[in-house]
Amino acid sequence: MAHHNALCNFAFSILDDKDMAKDVVQDVFLNLWQKRDQLNIDTDVKSYLFTSTRNKCIEFIRKMKLVKKYEDFVRQTQSNEFNIEEDADKYMRKERLYASIRQLPPKCKEVFLMSKQNGLTYSEIADELSISPKTVENHMGRALRLLREMLLIKTK
Repeated sequence: MAHHNALCNFAFSILDDKDMAKDVVQDVFLNLWQKRDQLNIDTDVKSYLFTSTRNKCIEFIRKMKLVKKYEDFVRQTQSNEFNIEEDADKYMRKERLYASIRQLPPKCKEVFLMSKQNGLTYSEIADELSISPKTVENHMGRALRLLREMLLIKTK
């Protein structure tokens, strides 16, 4: 116990936590006592104790980093569980929408995709398909009505 305070101060300089430093020094002395029959200390006891304390501090820091990584992982997976459910729900809604779009009559589907996917205006669609803008408007109205009906039926 002659070196106890010096070892605590040394451990504190590494760990920056008084209670942890005391625990580490306690572990060093406990380890020394438990292995007293097996130890063959060639250097002086003071050097051995300081080296053991430094090594225990490093071991403690590594363990705390591992604990922190685990806690961060748990926190992340807990927050991701909610996101996974939300993402799965969004995916399922999108899949229902795409399945409904695939069921549209060919011209309605073509007009709908040109408008929504390609961002074309009714006039541009009319020019490209060589039909009147009013016909594009009718196809689009029909597509939206059919999609609404199909999606309402699937969600019930």
